This record gives sequence, C-alpha cells and structure tokens, in this order.
Amino acid sequence: MEELNLKVIKGPNFKDVLSQENDVPYFIGYISAKDLVNHHKIPYSSETGKLVKGDTGYQRPPGELRIGSFAKKIVNSKVDFPTVVLLNVRDNKLINHVKGNSLNYIPEIHNKLYVMDGQHRVLALKTAMKKAMDDDDQKTLDMINEIQIPFGLTITESVLNEMVIFYEVNSNAKGVPANVKDQINARRVAEGDSELLKQMELTGDDWKIIANKILEDVSVDYDSVWFKRIKFPNVEVRSPNVGNFAMTKYLNRIINSNETKMVSDKMQFSKQVFNAYWEGFRMAWPKAFDENASKYSIQTAMGADVFMRLWPFMKDWIVRNQSSNSQNLREPKTYIGPFKKVITNSVGEDSSGNIQNGLDYWLKGSAAGAQGAGEAGKSSLAGRLEMWLSADE
Repeated sequence: MEELNLKVIKGPNFKDVLSQENDVPYFIGYISAKDLVNHHKIPYSSETGKLVKGDTGYQRPPGELRIGSFAKKIVNSKVDFPTVVLLNVRDNKLINHVKGNSLNYIPEIHNKLYVMDGQHRVLALKTAMKKAMDDDDQKTLDMINEIQIPFGLTITESVLNEMVIFYEVNSNAKGVPANVKDQINARRVAEGDSELLKQMELTGDDWKIIANKILEDVSVDYDSVWFKRIKFPNVEVRSPNVGNFAMTKYLNRIINSNETKMVSDKMQFSKQVFNAYWEGFRMAWPKAFDENASKYSIQTAMGADVFMRLWPFMKDWIVRNQSSNSQNLREPKTYIGPFKKVITNSVGEDSSGNIQNGLDYWLKGSAAGAQGAGEAGKSSLAGRLEMWLSADE
C-alpha cells in the first residue's frame, strides 16, 4: 500500500460553513509532480448539469490551449511554480495522520487529492509527462516527475466547504464567471448553506436559486421544450441553446411576477408556468421546435429573450381576451391561441430588404435576426411582439 510522507506546516484554518464549532484545517507543503498527477482528481461539474444534493462537481472546463502552452514550458524547463495548487482530501480521519510537520497520506485509504485551484498546472504536468513518455525521453520524464509543487491542503468531507473555498479563492483572483457563480450558489443552498440563502434573500437575489433549479430540471426533462438546450458549464447540449446565466435573467419575469408572489411554492409554480408557456408555443407551431429548432431563431439567446419579455404582456392579454376556463397560466393550451396570433402576424424585412412573414420571419438569417440584433434591436422586437399580439383587439 503506497504511503506519501509529506512535509507540511500548519496554516490558518478556513471557516466551516456548516459548523460554528469546527474549522477546516489547512496545511502548506510540497509534493512531487509525479505524486500529484497520479493521485489528483478534478471535480468537474456534473455531465448532466443537474445540481442536486450529493453531486460533487463544481469546476469549469479547462482551457486546452492554456494547458498545451504551459506543458511546452515545463518540457523546456522554462516555468516555475511559485503559487500553491489548492487541494482537499475528503476524509476527516487524515488529520489523525499528521504528526508535527509530517502528514502521512495513504491514497488507497484517504482517496484522491481534489484540486480546488490549479487544475491547469496539474493538467499541464500530466500532458508534459505524456509527451516525454511518447518521445521515449526518460531524462525529461525524470526531471518532470521530480518537480516539487507547492500545495495548500484542506481536510474536509464537506463538498460544500470545498465549493466555498474554491469560490472565495477564485473570487479574490481573476474572478468566477457569472454562470459558474450562480451554479455554485445553487449547489451551496442545495447542500444546506442557510447563511448564503439568508444573504441572498436580504439582497433580493434568492430568485436566482429558484431560476437555476428550474433550468437544471427542464434541461434534463425529456418532455421539456428545453431538454438539453440550456448551456451549463461543462455540459454538452443540442443546437440551438441558451446559456444558463442569460436564461436565469429571462426566467425572472415569471419568478418575480405578481402571480408567483401570491403562491407559497414559488419554484413549483414558476416551473409549471415556464413549461406551459413554451409547451403552448410548441403546440401552436410544432414545425419550429425539436428536430427543426436549429432552423429558427426562437430558441437562441435572442429568441428566448424577446419571447420571455412577451410573457408578462401575454398573461395580461389572456385575462382580457380568453374565457375564464382558458386562463390557467400553468396549462399549455392557455398559450396556443396567443402564440398562433403572434407568429401569424409577424412581418418584417430581412437584411436584404425582402419581406418575411409568419413563421418564415423567425427563420435563422431572416427578418427576426436582422431586427433583433443588439439590446436596442431586442427591445424593439419585443415591442413588435406585443403589437402583433394586440392587433385587432
């Protein structure tokens, strides 16, 4: 059984977000590149994009060009490792294997070294080693294997602690992309971070948690219009698709509506309305969805934006124009008539000056794309949608 005896010094503890009594221990030391590469694991986001309790991934995808460039420098001995690779061991019993300045890490018992920060450096080392082996260059391989990599090591079984540390480190460095930030916050709340939820409620940002959970659900729901069309970090999707950060903002029009504020389960109600709205659209114009979706701009970022801007206007139109038994916002059939009217009345010029109308207006490269470019264009197009819906009213 392999044992690694790592020389460490005790660093300042991190806060344990789930316990007021305990801290997360932190150690600083060096590890050989060979041992790091052999025993690391990078906790990437779930392949499904569904952030649920027990799912342990949060890292964004690596940049392949960055890895390749770094690997070349390693092979040519033109790179130093001045900053620490931040690691975590998800086994609290490891603390019992720390004696003075010695940490006895046994991979088979203590599991992997989870890389919280520094994945590009680790993957560049792995790439450089592979190149040396492919070139049968034992001298270079030995050189790389023996590189001493500075590390910071936490010991916590809580994935939530791990995510919080990752977020704090990256927020204070080059920053976490907004879509990853929302994803991590949703995960933290799902894992029980009540303090974060309280903070988001105070700042009025708790709707983002609701929106992310809804989008996670619909993106893996085979029956949903948006099945595999919400782009989460590190998740394969179909074309066309919309990024989760953008779609979160669009969905807020339902979540913060007066209708949603009147119900106790805002998440369930909002998801039902969102699904019904888009399913009603698909029922009205099936030709524009599913296998034909890539031909149209409806499920692009522009299309999703303008049609979600239409929802508040459409639900008011429904109250004014449809019978009481056809006003349930959670029923797809409620939206069939309004969507038939909107699309039928769609008309405008494409970039070549040709008149396009009806569903052809929404073909990619047609009039909608020309008239919906940029923020001003989307605002104008959303206004046209309202005009087409209210025509002859």
